[in-house]
Amino acid sequence: MKSCHYLVALLLALFVPCGLTAEKKARLIFSIDQGFGNGVVANANLEALTKMVQALEPLRISYEVSVLLNPMIKDKQRLKLMLDTLVAQKMPFVFDVYSSDTFTLGANGPANAPFDSSHGQSISVDQLAAFKASYAASLVGLRFMEIFGQDYGIRAMKTTNPELKRPGDKLPGDNFFRPDLAEGFIRFAGQHAMFVQWADFGWMPFSPWDSEMPKYTEQVKALLRKHPGVVTVTYNNNEPNEASLPRLGTWHTAVEQFSKQGAAGFGLSNQSWLHNFTYMDTKPAEIIAWTRSALDNKCRLIQFEPAWYFFNLPPATFGHGDSTHVPSGTMPGEAKESLKQLIAFLLAAQSSTNKP
Repeated sequence: MKSCHYLVALLLALFVPCGLTAEKKARLIFSIDQGFGNGVVANANLEALTKMVQALEPLRISYEVSVLLNPMIKDKQRLKLMLDTLVAQKMPFVFDVYSSDTFTLGANGPANAPFDSSHGQSISVDQLAAFKASYAASLVGLRFMEIFGQDYGIRAMKTTNPELKRPGDKLPGDNFFRPDLAEGFIRFAGQHAMFVQWADFGWMPFSPWDSEMPKYTEQVKALLRKHPGVVTVTYNNNEPNEASLPRLGTWHTAVEQFSKQGAAGFGLSNQSWLHNFTYMDTKPAEIIAWTRSALDNKCRLIQFEPAWYFFNLPPATFGHGDSTHVPSGTMPGEAKESLKQLIAFLLAAQSSTNKP
């Protein structure tokens, strides 16, 4: 028996290239545009996009780095310009396809024309297939964003809190969360060797106030079992009323359960909206503390947002705006101090992990 173990070890040593391990690098995903009117996509700001990619370059040696954007913009030529630039710079990208942003920005942002804003669908599966055919291996993943948080909000708009509805919001006749819509994207991702990040703050047991979540949780588990190894479930640390702040040491308990149900793993959506959605109140040290927690919990996927917290870009607007309105003496898209500190931490963490 010992000789068999030795033979297996020898074969692994032969077939794993020198300097690499069998374990995949952790994936870091940075949001570059959520679909705002003054974002880099709506402005086709190739210079800022190039600066953003360059700012992330130091991380690419130690991590799998991707960028995240929402493809719901009306002017698809502008989107194509951005995607072509990412391909030229060999930067993989992820599409936000089922998202609370698509519900709000899709209907209330004049630059956007999503497939179905009432259900938060930025594009259809057929439209996604066309993008995949054009961009092949550069389109590496999909994201579901705050489906349950938005579902709860829409139920409130329909019943107890109609004042929450914005003028352009298009409420669905049924539920915002529909397992069949989620499954269409998950199936496509599985068929094309892509991953899905399922991001939310409303996971059980952190949302006992939502009576629908026990049922929704079981529906998610059923999807994961049906399509194993495709979805990474992530916790969003932007719970309303600063409810995420005391969860720094326990957040993983809400998402690690899904690994036993067929998820590819669990991870963190690390956001600067920790403090009542006022991103400027969040210090880089807090983002780093959450990142450290994710790494300590062996997370293989950590996603960061919003873009203007990490990159030199103007705070977002729903209406049309200029993405070059940044402080004098700076360049749009350059790394802010928050990103510089995060990169320094991530590189140091990786260096410490690789020490014998």
